[in-house]
Amino acid sequence: MTVDTVERHNHQQIEQLNQRGGRMLSIVDLIQAGTINVEMAAYAMRAMAEGASLLTAARPGGAGKTTLMAALLNLLPLDVPIITVDSSRIIREGLGRPVTEPACYLAHEIGSGDWYGYIWGRNVADFFSLIDGQRRIASCLHADTLEELTDILCSPPLRVAREAMGRVDLILFMHVALVLRGYRRRVASFWEIASTGEYRMIFQWVPQTDRFEQTAELREPAGLKRYRDFLQGLVERGAGEMEAVRRRVIRFYGAADDTVANTPAK
Repeated sequence: MTVDTVERHNHQQIEQLNQRGGRMLSIVDLIQAGTINVEMAAYAMRAMAEGASLLTAARPGGAGKTTLMAALLNLLPLDVPIITVDSSRIIREGLGRPVTEPACYLAHEIGSGDWYGYIWGRNVADFFSLIDGQRRIASCLHADTLEELTDILCSPPLRVAREAMGRVDLILFMHVALVLRGYRRRVASFWEIASTGEYRMIFQWVPQTDRFEQTAELREPAGLKRYRDFLQGLVERGAGEMEAVRRRVIRFYGAADDTVANTPAK
């Protein structure tokens, strides 16, 4: 597929995540709302540029886990088609594709509901087995802690092998609370897989101050500056709509065809 075709396809796949109607929120919207900060978003963007798989999680509905996932998918590199897993056939076909072909397999939710893009049972373990080479996955599920998430995934009926779960590079947990002006949504904790094969928390939200703190040394912090400066520039420009953000992302990654970078997504 051409870059233009992939971009239009991916826009459609992300739009299908819109569960509540209205305008989908971009990473700029989430930064401005205090859901995530620039440093955390930059770290996630760099990881995804390097091929990271992603899970977002929160036990209550409406916490923003799908919105966060969609905003991060909007930051994918140019050559990564998003493939929504709407049947076991998609997983089988994915496992048959060369691992050198970039692809992001998207499950709208790891849950037992009979809705489009939901996966459950044996399909979940097979979904995780897609992670290999240039293949990655993205999904969300109902869990508030790493322990709870691990128990859901690795216990019956899902039975995801711990080694397979450990191929997911990033896990972000959301928090939601009712406050005077509506709902406050925050990335409560941000985890990455370490070289030891264990997850480590690198950012945490502090409720008392409503601030994010770094909880561990960041991997190659000097390499984050390019991503941080890019996202900070987006925030300062106030270009919040998903399509506008994506056009800037395309330019950032260096589109081969300038016509793609200047063509609004449809």
